Amino acid sequence: MPPLKETSPLRRKLGIELRLLREAAKLTADEAAAALETSASTISRSETGKVNVHPRDVDAMLRLYGLTDDRKREALVAIARKSRERGWWHEFRSVVSGDLANYMSIEYGASSIRIFQTLLIPGLLQTKEYTRHVAAVFPREHTPETVEQLMQIRLRRQEMLLHKPEPVPLEAVLDESVLHRPIGGPGVMRDQLRRLLELANRDTITLQILPYDVGAHIGLGGPFTMFGFAEPMDLDIVHVENHVNFILVDDSDDIRHYEIVWEHVKREALPEADSLALVDEVAKGL
Repeated sequence: MPPLKETSPLRRKLGIELRLLREAAKLTADEAAAALETSASTISRSETGKVNVHPRDVDAMLRLYGLTDDRKREALVAIARKSRERGWWHEFRSVVSGDLANYMSIEYGASSIRIFQTLLIPGLLQTKEYTRHVAAVFPREHTPETVEQLMQIRLRRQEMLLHKPEPVPLEAVLDESVLHRPIGGPGVMRDQLRRLLELANRDTITLQILPYDVGAHIGLGGPFTMFGFAEPMDLDIVHVENHVNFILVDDSDDIRHYEIVWEHVKREALPEADSLALVDEVAKGL
């Protein structure tokens, strides 16, 4: 199990599950290591997410720890197996940063996505031309070929998450200002808003608009994305992006803060039907 340069939040959560189960079995790391014929340091690194644990080893640990829930054991083993797979984005490794690869691995593994955005249409809901105009204003030295590859990555992410046979449920709350910021000019923006309306008619996508007349609100702290994961992990990870890097939040207290913000902005946003009517009205005015 070679050490990894980064500790994936999902791998870290898997490690937490292993530690909790070991402690529930009243075994020390030394005792578990002896029973599994491995080292205590290997047990420790597995529990801190610093190594990729072989699915076979995860299964052995779970049996030693007395886990009788077959569904949970199979899910945890599946997570270990998935963590060893190369993601589809590996073919774009020349342009994908470590931060972005980590982000996409979390996005790809999520069972639900909740987005609060105050500045732009969320990436998963953007048209290609909208994305192109957004990318053009950031101070990054990308060649035309690199820009095109980044466009392909964005489209592939949309395809993998929103257009597969069982799409990932996505909820988005957008500040009304997002609708009025004419990225790319009226034509590009009109097409983008029409695309929003098309996507929002799907059963797995919910769109709400937080109107101007709400005034000051708890979401003024900035945009974020919350990724939810199905049992047995039962966890959320929050993503906050700035100009230079990705910030992934998995501390339970910090996540609770974002959950409170989400609950408030959802409650203060327009109902779905009224939100779509507003998007349609803005689109017709362009």
